[in-house]
Amino acid sequence: MSNPFAIDLRALATLRIAVGLLIIADLLIRWSDVGWFMSEVGAYSLAASKTAASEWRFSLYWLFDSLWWVHSLFIINLLVGLMLIAGVRTRVVSWLAFVLLASLHTRNPILLQGGDNLLLVLTVWGLFLPWGARFSVDAAMTTHNPRHNPAQSPSHNLSQSPFHNPPSNRYASLSSAALLIQVLSVYFFSAFLKTGAEWTTEGTAIYYALHYDHVAHLLAPYWRDWHWLTIPLTHYVWWLELVAPLLVLSPWLNNWTRSLAALGLVALEIGFLLNLNVGLFPFISISSLLILIPGPVWDALARRFAPHKQLPMVMYYDEHCRFCHKTCVLIRAVFALNARIEPAQHTPEIGALLEREFSWVLVRDGVQYLRWEALVVAIANGGRCRWMATFLRGLGPVGDPIYQWIGVHRAGFGVLTQWFMPWRQAAWLPGLGWQAIAAGLAVIVFVGNVASLPKSTLEALPSPLVTAVRDVNVAATPVRQLFRVDQLWNMFAPYPQKNDGWFLMMGLTTSGQLVDVLQRSLVQPTGEKPAQFVPDQAKNYRWRKYLTRIKRSRYRDELGRFAAAACDQWNADAGQKASPTWPVLEAFNIYYIKERTPPMGEAAVLVPQVLWREHCIDAARLDEDAVKYAMIAADQPTQ
Repeated sequence: MSNPFAIDLRALATLRIAVGLLIIADLLIRWSDVGWFMSEVGAYSLAASKTAASEWRFSLYWLFDSLWWVHSLFIINLLVGLMLIAGVRTRVVSWLAFVLLASLHTRNPILLQGGDNLLLVLTVWGLFLPWGARFSVDAAMTTHNPRHNPAQSPSHNLSQSPFHNPPSNRYASLSSAALLIQVLSVYFFSAFLKTGAEWTTEGTAIYYALHYDHVAHLLAPYWRDWHWLTIPLTHYVWWLELVAPLLVLSPWLNNWTRSLAALGLVALEIGFLLNLNVGLFPFISISSLLILIPGPVWDALARRFAPHKQLPMVMYYDEHCRFCHKTCVLIRAVFALNARIEPAQHTPEIGALLEREFSWVLVRDGVQYLRWEALVVAIANGGRCRWMATFLRGLGPVGDPIYQWIGVHRAGFGVLTQWFMPWRQAAWLPGLGWQAIAAGLAVIVFVGNVASLPKSTLEALPSPLVTAVRDVNVAATPVRQLFRVDQLWNMFAPYPQKNDGWFLMMGLTTSGQLVDVLQRSLVQPTGEKPAQFVPDQAKNYRWRKYLTRIKRSRYRDELGRFAAAACDQWNADAGQKASPTWPVLEAFNIYYIKERTPPMGEAAVLVPQVLWREHCIDAARLDEDAVKYAMIAADQPTQ
């Protein structure tokens, strides 16, 4: 038997890198639309954001109501994401990543989906885990001798290969258990929320999911009517989400059962990726599943890229330059070099060469290499990322000038590395206090997920237990919302969406021309069904989520803000262009053509709806019976 809550530190580090990459990808996707979604000139003002948030939410974006502040925070968040990937000052950076990501989500929650929530909670659990102990700058700067002081004797111990006698990669604690519970809850509780007959008896859930044209793309149109496949596959998905978490937590043959569960769940996410346009959600889910990869798999990869398989080399640096020493240590760690690091001055011949050429020295197989060439040769003979050597070799003509510039400014770089790359005695491990906090949050998360179960499921549990769960869930609301661990994994639950459709935004200009307000086009819209919702109606999945939400009755105010902002932006363009080819927009109507996905073998039913009527110049000219033109509820058809 083995501890099912143990994880591998290399898997944890890979999760950290993936989270950093996803934070950056999310920022790049959002960036072009911040004016619309996160400013007064758009459709979601700062006042609206504060009004919508609960008292326990927070956002740095609330500090200033200006686009320069939004762009500044995006740039800071981008840098934090890069530092998280590199594992620089991981603990501090993890807190910055959490605060910035939580602030971003609070600023405009209308855009959020389940993947955003998962990315944020992964960042939260990173606060309580040593995910900088491997594959990081922090790890490269760590010595395994707690009595050694590198500041006094920088060549001792660190000049030895870090791959000799490494500490254990196996890590088990309350915080590792909390992370595993979180990752598995996404699937386990999702299965319990899928209570519709489409999942449990009929097996039609995948049929309906692939016919939901707001998200269906790539392969979905080609096989969604293969009932012989979609029906058994529906039952397989439901059972996989229920059973896979149990396999992961099996104390018997845990490496095998965990690998089997991870393989099945990753395959499920790849299926989502190839058939459903749900943005980064599949990538985020796959990243979370990296934590399930067991130690033997990482051991096999380590043997594959082991430095001892390469010819040994010696890297000589200037002993008076701590930046130079740290750079050598970092290069050795990143590229898995079979290298010894020595001060050049300890070898007279090498020391004289270093002083004469103002360059570090790499010695491999008796041959000496200097400056940029030394870097290229080192990477080309490392255990990882050899492809970079070809790229760096192509920079040969500018490589030495780059090296010379860094060398001239090495004193300044040394100051930076004192903060960003300090020598460390050991990797940080969460103490009992941090683990207790993580365990408390894990209990809150579990109780919240149990409380989210359908009433029929809760009724099967003992009544005192249900009462206790609900009481604890309510009492924990402040903590849950402050740490952003509130969650509901109800994608395609209790059954997939059956109401599909598309928008028609017909505008009338002051010259009497009919235009397409949604696409900001002077071409009159036809109202025909688009081939794909994204990109035919929405620029990206953020816009898709926004449009499909504001048509609901609970977002009545948001639809009005959207209409007013659309008028303002259209007519601002008209004023800037001052050309009759871009006329002034007088009014426009928002229609929604609802298409209900029929049962297998039946024809679809279309129901046109009027959602909103906006007058861009004089709102008083609207019909007095405003209710007639403000039928916000998407489920209420026009008579």
